[in-house]
Amino acid sequence: MTRAYYSGRAIFDHLQKTAGMAVDDWLVRHLGAGTVTPLLTGHLRHLIERYGGNYPIISGHVLFDGTGLDPRYQYFTILREPVDRVISWLHYVDKNMGLDDDSRELKMGAQQFLKSEGEEATRTFLVSIDNFYVNRFSSAVMGGAAVADVRHNYFSHFIVPHASEQQRLDSAMAVVSEYDLVGFYDDLPQFISQLADLLRLTDYAPLRAVNVTVNRPARHDISENMLNNILKLTEIDREFYSKSKEVLDGRSKKPSLYLGVRPFNRDLITWNYTTGSIRPYWHGAYLEHYLAKDLFTKTGTITGRALVSSGAEGYLCHGPYLRLGPGRYLAVATGIWITGGTTCNADIVSDKGAVLHAEKKLIGPAIGGSGFSNVLEFVLDSEQTGIEFRLLVPEGHQVQLNSVTFLNQEIIHKMLGTESGGLSTASGDSVQRDLGKTVILPTQMFSKFGVTVGPTLQTASRDGFLCYGPYITLGCGRYSAKLVGSIGPCGLAGAYVEVVCDSGKRRIYHQPLAITPFYESSDNTIGQSWKFSLDQDVNDLEIRLWGNSQSEINLCGIVLHQIRDNDEHDLHGEAHDT
Repeated sequence: MTRAYYSGRAIFDHLQKTAGMAVDDWLVRHLGAGTVTPLLTGHLRHLIERYGGNYPIISGHVLFDGTGLDPRYQYFTILREPVDRVISWLHYVDKNMGLDDDSRELKMGAQQFLKSEGEEATRTFLVSIDNFYVNRFSSAVMGGAAVADVRHNYFSHFIVPHASEQQRLDSAMAVVSEYDLVGFYDDLPQFISQLADLLRLTDYAPLRAVNVTVNRPARHDISENMLNNILKLTEIDREFYSKSKEVLDGRSKKPSLYLGVRPFNRDLITWNYTTGSIRPYWHGAYLEHYLAKDLFTKTGTITGRALVSSGAEGYLCHGPYLRLGPGRYLAVATGIWITGGTTCNADIVSDKGAVLHAEKKLIGPAIGGSGFSNVLEFVLDSEQTGIEFRLLVPEGHQVQLNSVTFLNQEIIHKMLGTESGGLSTASGDSVQRDLGKTVILPTQMFSKFGVTVGPTLQTASRDGFLCYGPYITLGCGRYSAKLVGSIGPCGLAGAYVEVVCDSGKRRIYHQPLAITPFYESSDNTIGQSWKFSLDQDVNDLEIRLWGNSQSEINLCGIVLHQIRDNDEHDLHGEAHDT
């Protein structure tokens, strides 16, 4: 097998459950990860603007906006018989798709569809199967027709006002006939042979099975009622597929047999994506957490969830163009110094860089390979739009950026009850106390695997204790405690809390926080608050928070309240020293 450099420009239009992941794998094996993007989701013009300069081949779930296809690019895709695709997709969503906040409604819809034999489903799921091909391809040329819901990363919601079924079918055929290569799922070897010709590969390997739907029934094994409902939802798609087989099967590029395809709008000024807001990976009452890969970049390459600078001088990241009200904020960047002795400039700006809110020089160690978590503090006197964090990396140096998190300091203080400044640090204790209330901050505790994000502590995809300590003195009595912070999209995932003393030899309390449902708690409390009793004074009380590699927790602090005899607390189920 010969690895080659592809010098053209191409877009693999990846349609769900058409062997797209196997084709992605094939492309990377033959052309390298530097040639083919990771699987992306986004508007066509956005993907070209953001990734076209770094990758010859863009691979992803492409969303259209009615402006046509960019003629500078070649396009290839795979079609699958619509009924078979729906059956595979239905069972993939139900059994194989991971559960998170974005996929919850989709999975619920698939389960409803299965249980009702196609009579009921959520709107989100129906959009993913209701004449998916025709609605999707027609949106490329029917101006103002497509409204994309990129949250689910699988499909778009298409609205074509005043368009008949025939008009949508004709438009879809017009678009797909402009593709340089259209393959069919029932003959993947032929598609790979044609794709190798298109990419000028003379030696290539076959596809490997990737992301296969498990335990899906064949068409003849589903009920008649279920089949009839799927047939209704794919009526136009089945006609589109049949015509596509007649016109496109076995050819690479032919002149368009359909008229009226509008050319791509080359007016790049109208794109306006460099100042468009980006959806955060993790949104909480006090934080906006962005993965580096989702930010805009001038000199970076996506590596997993991170951005890695190329060695050329320029902005490794800019964005996410937030709207923020008046208040005190922190912007926290985490990552790795790849090159030793690197000095980067970080700043917070708005109005496309015209207004500077904060700036800081970030100086790395002499030897590369160590991680960093750097903070920029800024104050806004009034509401601002277009707030962005920028990281400028000098020529000849490399930095890996993992994430950027914006924290609202005033909300954190309010949640912890420290906003008035009435709490003071007790002598000899690394905690804040006031009238029976004790506030333990993450920065005053120890951590095995946490990432420091400003004044907060965040899990880092590893099993172990996020925090333990602070070995404080507490008197005999009853206490209530709660963890204050935010739960990420993956949830608590089996995290637990425990209270110990005597160097951990004596367990006072132990309780799982939750099994995993997203947003198990409310009011910024991580899990449920708990109560415990001390039958004697202790001088090294320790609170431990454990999480596994799937747990996503951002901890602002731990708040303890001593329960007085006249307090109206329900002590039912109170845990006692064992």
